[in-house]
Amino acid sequence: MTRAADELYLGVDVGTTYTKIQIVDPDGNTVALSSRATPWERTAGVTILTPARLLDEVLQHLEAVLDDHPAGRVVGIGLTGFGETGVPLGARGDVLAPGLPWYDVHGADELDRLAVTLGLEAFTGSSGLPVNLKPSLFKFAWLAERYTPLSQWVRWLSIQEWLAFQLTGTIAGEASLASRTGLLDVVSGRQSEETSIWAGVPPTLLPDRVGAGTSIGRVTTGPARIHGAHVTIAGLDHLVAAVGLGALDDADLVDSCGTGEAIIRHLPERPWNALNLVDAVNRELSVGRDVFPGRLQAMASVRSGIGMGRFLKLMGIQRDELPALDAAALAVVPRVDGPRVSNVWLDQAQLTNIDYEPDRAEVWRAVIEAVQERAAYLVHQLDVVAGIPARRRIMTGGGLTSRAVREIKRRYLGDYELPDISEATSLGAAHFARMAAGAVPPIRITGPSSDSAVDTAPDHPHRAPVDPADHLASVPGGREDQR
Repeated sequence: MTRAADELYLGVDVGTTYTKIQIVDPDGNTVALSSRATPWERTAGVTILTPARLLDEVLQHLEAVLDDHPAGRVVGIGLTGFGETGVPLGARGDVLAPGLPWYDVHGADELDRLAVTLGLEAFTGSSGLPVNLKPSLFKFAWLAERYTPLSQWVRWLSIQEWLAFQLTGTIAGEASLASRTGLLDVVSGRQSEETSIWAGVPPTLLPDRVGAGTSIGRVTTGPARIHGAHVTIAGLDHLVAAVGLGALDDADLVDSCGTGEAIIRHLPERPWNALNLVDAVNRELSVGRDVFPGRLQAMASVRSGIGMGRFLKLMGIQRDELPALDAAALAVVPRVDGPRVSNVWLDQAQLTNIDYEPDRAEVWRAVIEAVQERAAYLVHQLDVVAGIPARRRIMTGGGLTSRAVREIKRRYLGDYELPDISEATSLGAAHFARMAAGAVPPIRITGPSSDSAVDTAPDHPHRAPVDPADHLASVPGGREDQR
């Protein structure tokens, strides 16, 4: 499609720590990339996100980025980020409570109530989520008690959906974000009546959902240069990052390594039911709607970065000392009676088998081995649920700055690609912005080149052989080389 050379497209990624804005041109090449701290506040011992403040910060950020790049007009904006943080709205569209972070721990009583009323398996079979404090709905009772009763709640919008509402005046939802609330019946794609009754919310609390890349309206507020731009709700950050990385095949796997590690598979098109979802959750996965219409995705999470970081703190390792420690760790020959590390990804990790002359390189090697063995186990579970093995593995994230992590991960997972793409999430959102403005056709998930059943009990799931990776798919704004 021919587009004016001065057209710009924005991808906005509201992240846990930073909010990133990426500008791309009509060909998808990055023009600018900027990052600012997401404006969380601490009040009365609780971390909150005030929507009005976030909107102000995002608009100021947009204006500053555009001021630095005076040429061009914005014709599309894509919004992405974490899915659990949202806000309830009243009948007039007014915000009734602030947003809570995905790691907020309020709502433990609701988990107990769920177990004895709705039932854990009923919830999992509907939502595709494990029963923990991440889903939005387990915070509803706490928010209602502290701010506004549930009887006044008319809508629930994720932060991205709310920003889109403020920019356009249109209330709309997106399925992958709705999947993180716990209210969505993943198989049907509708709000679960049973879960809604249990939570005490109206059956229409989630707004009608539109596909990522669909324009919900045009901007009517903020800096003049974004007025009239098409706005799309791009969806859940990890899935949007997969788009930015060019992972568009049923046999593609994305491993995003940061503070936390998210391992993602698009699920093949076939009938799915509640039993499939329960099985996936029992395998320590979650299943939700994908950013592609009618499709599902499966995800595994490991708190690898934050878990490994505590051992660096324990050993007094500074950032500039990591390359030397990596080199020493790679030279280590693991001993049967050497240091052992377990549960790196949990709140309480264990370090055992420390002798009288502990070696930091041995400890670091044990830490990395434990995390990569865990990742390999989860990759195998994703293969089983998908029904086909991952043939192309794409890695991304700051956790891969460690040479030892990169090399040991390859030993456990097989060969992988490491695209030279900065901020794949905001890049993916910008690509959906191009779709919303009509600059590119809708993208589609493709099937694997051949069918291959997955052995559910291989001899060694942690070191299964890997087919050579195909060439990295062309990604607008990205390079096809590896670093």
